[in-house]
Amino acid sequence: MAKHVMSQEKNVDAYVRSVEPGKRALVQSLRGLVKRRAPHLVEVMKWGNVCWIGKSNVCLIHVEDDHLDFAFFMGVSLADPAGVLSGKGKFLRMVKVRKATDIRPRLLAAVIASAIALDEGR
Repeated sequence: MAKHVMSQEKNVDAYVRSVEPGKRALVQSLRGLVKRRAPHLVEVMKWGNVCWIGKSNVCLIHVEDDHLDFAFFMGVSLADPAGVLSGKGKFLRMVKVRKATDIRPRLLAAVIASAIALDEGR
């Protein structure tokens, strides 16, 4: 997949197989992290992206040309003491992932936990 276009794919595994190999490995790493840290979240395709849903939308992976965005829907409200989140939107905050070392499991696990706590408190 050279340029990101909102996927029409409805199946997460089929979509992930369509992602170019370098980014596919990053997507799989993030999927594994979410599955380990938040197994109760439902993984679906939404808006052409892999999304995880609890009571509401929690997080997603958006594939761009040169990176992935691991984004949190209510990111502006999340605890982020390590400063891993970026973004200037009204709600969404993300971690830009260009290489495997950008996926820092301990720091991301803390953000995922904060996102889940916020979602469960709704």
